[in-house]
Amino acid sequence: MKKEYDFKKLKKRPGRVKVDTEASKTPISIRLNNTDLSLIRSEAERLGLPYQTLVGSILHRYANGELIDKSMVALIKKLKSA
Repeated sequence: MKKEYDFKKLKKRPGRVKVDTEASKTPISIRLNNTDLSLIRSEAERLGLPYQTLVGSILHRYANGELIDKSMVALIKKLKSA
């Protein structure tokens, strides 16, 4: 690896910058319970992930219907059997 690089020789690409809006991420602020955040950080560390990546994964799975509350599953089973 070089100690210094000469960026003066670089040229800009012609045309507009292409941005995939579906691939972009939006920064947000969110308040979480300290206990919940601590548990998420511990789980992320165990999995070897950054905790924000884990939070994003959890939200993505919930938004796509992949995560379901266990109490809701039990309620649905009771309603079906009645």
